[in-house]
Amino acid sequence: MPSNSEMYARGATDAAQDDLNSFYYQHYYDYRRGYDDARRQQRGGSSALLSTWLLPLLALVGVALLGLVVFWLLILGPRPVPPALTPTFVSTIVSVSPFPVVQPSPSPVATVSPTAPPVLRIGVRVRVANVGDTPLRARAKPGTEQSNRTVARFPQGAEVMITDGPEPANGLIWWRIKGTAGEGWSVGRSAEGLVFLEVLP
Repeated sequence: MPSNSEMYARGATDAAQDDLNSFYYQHYYDYRRGYDDARRQQRGGSSALLSTWLLPLLALVGVALLGLVVFWLLILGPRPVPPALTPTFVSTIVSVSPFPVVQPSPSPVATVSPTAPPVLRIGVRVRVANVGDTPLRARAKPGTEQSNRTVARFPQGAEVMITDGPEPANGLIWWRIKGTAGEGWSVGRSAEGLVFLEVLP
């Protein structure tokens, strides 16, 4: 597992090469921070001026507003109104039937067993999901090593076929997918459970 500084450096390097790793960007904070810092420097550092005075000012305003809300709730907030101290009388009417009451027997309820969710396997058509504007990268082999090059990129909604797998690597399950953009190995879901390959109905 790369260290935080290594992930930051990798993000900065990918930003310089305009080669975003969508999986790292979504799941590793230091990679995203390194990538975003490098992109801001490429745009001329306009956001540096923003972060020097505007962001602290916004934080100060937020703290002041929070203090006013707490003050209002503790000091000036509405007081609960005590209930009226009036006695309440409840009359109960008991009816007695001279005939026995027969309760109807409940009708049997049919139980429907839930169908098992579709699973990934060779030969199944799937759709790329939850990647947003960043395409799902397919690699030459299973794994997230830096030397493992990207061989294809699949955009959101692309339909592909699973041709091989599953293969475990780096704590993830990898599948070989093939589509119009090419063929390579991608993960079906992230370590946090975010699904990238949805089985088509």
